Amino acid sequence: MLRTALSGLALLALTGCIGAPAGSPISPPSVAGLTPDAQGLQPNGTELRIDFGRAQVGVIETVSRILRDDPSGITTNSECGAGAVTAASWSNGLTLNFLDGDFDGWTVDEPGLPVSGRLQVGGALPNRPLQSTSLGTEFDQNGIFGLSLDGQSIEILWSGVTCFFR
Repeated sequence: MLRTALSGLALLALTGCIGAPAGSPISPPSVAGLTPDAQGLQPNGTELRIDFGRAQVGVIETVSRILRDDPSGITTNSECGAGAVTAASWSNGLTLNFLDGDFDGWTVDEPGLPVSGRLQVGGALPNRPLQSTSLGTEFDQNGIFGLSLDGQSIEILWSGVTCFFR
C-alpha cells in the first residue's frame, strides 16, 4: 500500500511537468477530458496546461491518458504550407498537429467536445464577423477559428497550425 501511495505521488509530481503555472497547486484532473483553447489544451479539473510548443511524444502520451484512449491514427502530410505536419487523431474528433516534433495546433471536427469560448461543432455560428473563403464561411473568435459549409452551424474548429488548402 505504501508503494502504491508513493507511486501515485511520483506520478503526480511528474504530471506537474506538463505546464503548471508558477505557484499553482498541483492536482490531478477530477474529470476525464480537456478543453481546446487558443494556446493549446486545458485538461479539466486542474490548472495544469498543455500549451503549444510542447514535445510530440509527451503531448500524445498525456492526452491519451486524459482521454483514456489512444489515438486512432497518426499520419504525416509533407505537403502542408507550414511544412510536414504530423497529425494524431482521436475518436472524439480531436486532432493534434505537430510541426518539427512540437505541438503547434489542433482541430475538432465532431460534436461533443466543447472548445473554449462555448464553441462546439454542430453549434450555431457565433455573433462574430464572418468571412466567405474558398473553404466556406469562416470566423475568428479570439484565436479560435471555425468553418461552416452551410452558413448556419459549425463544421470544424481549430487553433494554431493546420493543413488546410485554400
